[in-house]
Amino acid sequence: MQNLNKEGLERYGDTEHCLKHLERSRREVLHLLDTLSDERLFGPPDPETWSPAEVLEHLASVEEGAGKVIRRLLKVARGEGEMFATLPPSQFRPDGRLLAPPETQPQGGLSRAELRARLGAVRSRVLAEVATNEEALSQTPVYRHPFWGDVNALGWLQSLVYHERHHLSQLQERLKN
Repeated sequence: MQNLNKEGLERYGDTEHCLKHLERSRREVLHLLDTLSDERLFGPPDPETWSPAEVLEHLASVEEGAGKVIRRLLKVARGEGEMFATLPPSQFRPDGRLLAPPETQPQGGLSRAELRARLGAVRSRVLAEVATNEEALSQTPVYRHPFWGDVNALGWLQSLVYHERHHLSQLQERLKN
């Protein structure tokens, strides 16, 4: 995963295609949330690996942060705001995997209902922002994503597609074993 580049995001297409990807992956995420036993949902497979519940909390945190960036980029494009300070560069684990920024690392302790509510609220805010500004997403200034480099608001939306699919795939593989 170290070799992330913006071209990898472009495969998710325009806003309409991103929204279709996000709808599909969120259905799968919620299916996992609804069908896993408490033991499998909240139990980490090992001390170094997040539980599925912690992964879902992380998904919500990342989406919340990306939604804020998308909103700010749209405001800047309209001349209604200023850019955020630059995010710190990516950090990597000793094994080469990307390390989640501290603000997106799960705190744990959320119930199944709280996870569902948080995932729903964050997604609703992103969808509302995108719906009212769909054409403008590709016309915003760029802002440095910690893993993807300088991308516009559409790139940030595409990064959400990648991120949710990536973690969903990880969870599905882990839960098979």
